[in-house]
Amino acid sequence: MKEFGLQRIWEKLAFQPQYLATDNGQPLQIINQGEWNNQNGPDFLNAEVVINGIHCFGAIEIHVNASDWYVHNHHTDPRYNGVILHVVWQNDRPCFTQSKDPIPCISIKSRVSKLNLTNFNSLPSLPCAQQISALSESLLTQQLQLAATQRTQGKMERLIHAHNQLNQDWWLTALYAFMSAWIGKANQHNCIDICKSVKKSLILRAKSENEIIAYLLGTSGLLAITKHDAYTESLKKTFQYQVLKFDVNSLDYLQWNNRQVRPPSFAPIRLAQFGSWLFQIKGELSQFFNPPNQENIDSIAKKGFQSNLSEYWDKHYEFGKPSEKHNPNNGQEHAKKVILNGLIPLWTTLAKETHKPEFQFAAEQLRSAIPSETNTTTKKMSAFHRCKPAKSNSEWSQSLIAQHQLYCKPLKCAQCLIGDAIINVPFMKQES
Repeated sequence: MKEFGLQRIWEKLAFQPQYLATDNGQPLQIINQGEWNNQNGPDFLNAEVVINGIHCFGAIEIHVNASDWYVHNHHTDPRYNGVILHVVWQNDRPCFTQSKDPIPCISIKSRVSKLNLTNFNSLPSLPCAQQISALSESLLTQQLQLAATQRTQGKMERLIHAHNQLNQDWWLTALYAFMSAWIGKANQHNCIDICKSVKKSLILRAKSENEIIAYLLGTSGLLAITKHDAYTESLKKTFQYQVLKFDVNSLDYLQWNNRQVRPPSFAPIRLAQFGSWLFQIKGELSQFFNPPNQENIDSIAKKGFQSNLSEYWDKHYEFGKPSEKHNPNNGQEHAKKVILNGLIPLWTTLAKETHKPEFQFAAEQLRSAIPSETNTTTKKMSAFHRCKPAKSNSEWSQSLIAQHQLYCKPLKCAQCLIGDAIINVPFMKQES
């Protein structure tokens, strides 16, 4: 059993939710299973249950084994003091909150059918997966192109909004575009605040990689840690000097999310990589404001946006928590994501705002130079693979991602050309 599958089962109440009792025999009624939380903290928020006749409002935490509560250190985390019910596959240990309160627990292993177990442990399929095979390839292609265009437009609107917030400074807008793409979806909401506070001259005049890394991590509030080693102490001293000399501030109010984020994508190591890359190019983001030739496009596609971090990050993803040795740099696959979600949207926005179509041409050429991606989302969209071009590139995979994000995941079937075609097949039409 996978925890994600168990979370999906709870979300859909797919476990015979009638005549329930906690594992210590108290009657249990579920009024509202709560809202699935994709940020740090308990799995479901704003839930309502009745336990032994008492109405309880709060959070639900899901685990395969009850003992995972301690493996994940929830017993020391005050955010979990509001958990009103612990839903587990197997109850192998009683659990208590940080304030030493016992947590009611229910194990649902015996209540889940084998069919649901198989369905919920696997990737969710598209609602139209069975019917889509009857539709023409041209219709599928038309819908994918529509979704890709809408997603591109959405990225442009986000950058234009950021550009206005950053006093219409294209250097800062580029910094925001690259930083938000680099750090990833889980934490990119913090990037606009960081970019608003950035002093361009400090980055452009930096004499070492550590100066930029200290500045980014200090400004983001990620250097506010209690345990220091030689490396973090050096970064902290550098940032303290920057605070005094350049009048910079730490944005301690920023909330950083590690929930459902793999360690290589934790905010500290991603910002350090970004600082390393910024130092490599000497902060010269203005180089991206000149339409590139084909040679430059090929160079960016093959080796652009890659970091070169110090040895400290070989054994750390975040401060104060040593890890197994790993490659500390972002690598080529991540660099492609920065290009697709940072540079290409920047160029398409520049094309529109500066009335220079050569940027649009460069964006299209760069997108064509990057191979098609294979990830969880593209695998979910396998029903579309029969209209995949013989020589596909990132334009193909990006259209699949757009279709999933804008239509399939939010179940906007009625607004989708495919959904409309299925709904309006002859035998489903009502006669007037």
